[in-house]
Amino acid sequence: MAGSPVTDEPNGGWERSDVGRKRRAATQSADPRDRADVRRTHAKRRAARGRLVAGVVLLAVAGGVAFAVKKARTPPPPPPPPPALIPVTFPEGFRYTQMADTIAEKTKLSKDRYLELAGPSARGATLAGRSAPTSLEGFLFPATYQVGTDTTEQYLVDRQIQAFNRTMASINLKAAKKRNLTRYDVVIIASMIEREVKVPAERPIVAGVIYNRLRNHMRLDIDATVQYALGDWRQITGADLQLDSPYNTRKFSGLPPGPICNPGKASLQAAANPKASDYLYYVARADGSGRHYFAKTLDEFNRIQAQNTQ
Repeated sequence: MAGSPVTDEPNGGWERSDVGRKRRAATQSADPRDRADVRRTHAKRRAARGRLVAGVVLLAVAGGVAFAVKKARTPPPPPPPPPALIPVTFPEGFRYTQMADTIAEKTKLSKDRYLELAGPSARGATLAGRSAPTSLEGFLFPATYQVGTDTTEQYLVDRQIQAFNRTMASINLKAAKKRNLTRYDVVIIASMIEREVKVPAERPIVAGVIYNRLRNHMRLDIDATVQYALGDWRQITGADLQLDSPYNTRKFSGLPPGPICNPGKASLQAAANPKASDYLYYVARADGSGRHYFAKTLDEFNRIQAQNTQ
């Protein structure tokens, strides 16, 4: 075919230009200087291509660094706020049923589940030192507890028992043991003191009266035990005194079968360490002070009671 010759290039292209012919001529030249020029030209082109590739990589790396720096300088989002805690206060002298009412009113915890956990169980029997299932009455320490969204009824009950155990560990039970009273007996006595006494200084005195009456095999005649049997802290009536319940210390002698509330530390301390005296009776004063008169004999008690009602 007429025209310029067509040559198959090593790179797969077809070269027709004069530049190509000159390059081939220089390559085939016998002059070493021509061949050296060609080699230098190829080397420069390869270097240029390398710099171009390196520049692209550098830009990519530099872009990545810039992006990383930008990300590092952006402050992380603030952590989510902690769940709100609700303070729940159980006053000294509350029954566990009242505590269940409180958590139902103040929190989203289940009242029924709390009642189930606080009711008769093997755990209560262990704490009381008894074989039959026993409620946790007396062991649910009254205090303020923080209840969060993750708090369960079981966790709350556990914390109350832990608080009770810590408190009891700080109380000396030697005086009670000398009178053949168990730790559970002390808790029962403390629960009665908690409901009967409003003036702190009278707690160990009332504890002494209880000890004296137990020693003399007298009925305790404590109205708060009747109220517990009724399930209501209301004023009792004459008919209530005949209630056929082992908690009715107006009818049955000895300690009631269990605590009538959950006492605080002061009442537990008084129950374990009563004040020694000859008092066998006490009667609430009618002046609204919350204090009591104390008597050593039945005659003295009757006289005080007559004067107190005038």
